[in-house]
Amino acid sequence: MKILCGPSSPSLGRRVSDLLDAELLKAEFKKFPDGELYVRVDGFKSDDRVVIVQSLCSNDDLIFLTLMLDALEDVEKIAVIPYFGYARQDRKFFEGECISVRAIARIIESYTDNVISVNIHSRKAAEYFKRLSEVDAMPVIGQRYKDRDVIMISPDLGSLERVRVAAKVAGCEYDYLEKKRVDATTVEMSPKEMDVEGKHVLIVDDIISTGGTIIEASRILQNLGAKRVDATCVHAVMAGYALNKLYSSGIAEVTATDTIEREVSKISVAEKIAEKLMSLG
Repeated sequence: MKILCGPSSPSLGRRVSDLLDAELLKAEFKKFPDGELYVRVDGFKSDDRVVIVQSLCSNDDLIFLTLMLDALEDVEKIAVIPYFGYARQDRKFFEGECISVRAIARIIESYTDNVISVNIHSRKAAEYFKRLSEVDAMPVIGQRYKDRDVIMISPDLGSLERVRVAAKVAGCEYDYLEKKRVDATTVEMSPKEMDVEGKHVLIVDDIISTGGTIIEASRILQNLGAKRVDATCVHAVMAGYALNKLYSSGIAEVTATDTIEREVSKISVAEKIAEKLMSLG
């Protein structure tokens, strides 16, 4: 097995190669003045098995992945896509809309033998793949906070199951923010069961994009008397100035996994990905 790191996941790819004691392939990536992209991969043979590690955080990332797959013609390939951009576009809302994740899944699977992703956005998105293996990063997040005196909070009921997994590993209590209608125009949100006054609270979610959901949850928890509020997620998209906004809202610490390589990516999913690769034989 050999590893090819795409330009969006160089550190994670190296961590996976170190864990598997696998050779890293050399590659050249560049952009021409007109915006077209170029890829050249060196050091592989036709009987190799190559694992490409490349998150899809931008359109360029998708094109680079496609070009890497094409460069490895006639080689057995596994695409490890830790963060699968476009997965939130998983259904039609209006006639004539494309289902973006389906379109991209078809492109990638036309080149690959297997696809591995980490906490893909939804079950609906996963259904568009024929050969998708998923990795759950919640146990790794839970391990980071093991034996800490925290309460894990899901920003909504939909994310509660993910938070439950992390909390079980961490050995801490958990809850979710429940909406309560006060009158025709007023809705309040608060933890369903937990009292957070004077407590260290950790908001846990799968994706932080603009940060709006986390900021609102933090405001509520601080108003309820939380001593400290932190936030953690699997995928740190951090669109625009999201990280600045999170810290400005009073959140003390933001952490994430390295599915997207940011300054807050302090939790690695490399071991989970390596285990999944080994399980594929």
